Amino acid sequence: MADVPGWYTGFIAEVVAHLPRDIDEAKAMGWIQNPQGLEDALRELLTGDAAPTGSAIVEEIGSAFKNDKAAMGWALVEDVTEPSSIASDNIELQAIIEEGGPDLLGEEMVEYVQKITTPKLGQRHAEFLLDHPDQIPEEFQRLSLIFLGTVWRGPEGNHHVPCLSYYQGAWEITFGILEGGVESRDQMVVPKA
Repeated sequence: MADVPGWYTGFIAEVVAHLPRDIDEAKAMGWIQNPQGLEDALRELLTGDAAPTGSAIVEEIGSAFKNDKAAMGWALVEDVTEPSSIASDNIELQAIIEEGGPDLLGEEMVEYVQKITTPKLGQRHAEFLLDHPDQIPEEFQRLSLIFLGTVWRGPEGNHHVPCLSYYQGAWEITFGILEGGVESRDQMVVPKA
């Protein structure tokens, strides 16, 4: 085994001694399950060097909504929280209705979405990507990213789903009305199989 310089041992001791004691278990488990992401984050923090090209940041998805619609009188109908971490290299887009498929509106559209068996991503995933726009592939900018894993019912009775759209150089979150149907540029964001 190679000799470890004394300064390095002292440095490690100081890092461990100053780790925050109030880190929550979910966040810690996310790093435990992603040692490469932890190494990359520490490398960038301590040396200023970014992770090697192609290395994706994977971070724990938050447990609370940043845009909690319950405060506005909306009811949460469905909410998918898994997977607990995402990155640019483990998400992809899928058509909500295949080309040539039916034009659905109203309750027919809601029922169609409820029957989709493909794993879905939800609002927490959308909010994570909104906070980490570098994790959204550039080719997604021309599309509306739909997160069908979270469905809210508004006070007016419509079903709303989170959507990310790229507008004037930045991503923004909106809540689209399912009953209004979808267009070809509306693509469901899903975890890669």
